[in-house]
Amino acid sequence: MRRPKELSRQCVRPGTMRKAATRVGAFLIGTAVAAPAWACTLCHSRTAEEVRAAVFGPDFWSNLGALSLPVPILLGAVLLVRNVSP
Repeated sequence: MRRPKELSRQCVRPGTMRKAATRVGAFLIGTAVAAPAWACTLCHSRTAEEVRAAVFGPDFWSNLGALSLPVPILLGAVLLVRNVSP
């Protein structure tokens, strides 16, 4: 049995596509306008260069390992508690 055209058009709210297009357009315009605000004036300073040298220095991999080591341990503890508790 075929539906009348009037019923099939009532399934979509009027103006839904227009609202979606407006939201996407507003997001894109807002992103394009806000791009200069993301520029960091401190990134090219002497302090920034010293921080980058300290963070990405010779200890980088050992520091990264020390910081990421607790993650699997805590994840295991959470899974253990989740599986054991009722």
